[in-house]
Amino acid sequence: MRKQKVKTTMNIEFDVMERLKLLAKNKGITQTEIINNALKQGLLIKEQEEKQSKIKGDSFLKLGGIVTASESFSATEEVKRFRNGEL
Repeated sequence: MRKQKVKTTMNIEFDVMERLKLLAKNKGITQTEIINNALKQGLLIKEQEEKQSKIKGDSFLKLGGIVTASESFSATEEVKRFRNGEL
């Protein structure tokens, strides 16, 4: 199965391009293959980082005891009621 390709123009820093050319030559593969592999790896890392930040954010909200309420209330008054055994 052949993957669909898109032709594009990019501005790549000179030193990065020199390293890319050398790596491609040493490995015997094309620069395009190296760029595609590097982009895939980079995207996977970014996706995993995003998942982790969402998980950490959710855990933080649960740890902090953050809740949503259907109507507004005074947290101070509710704590007083709780301490007085009214809840």
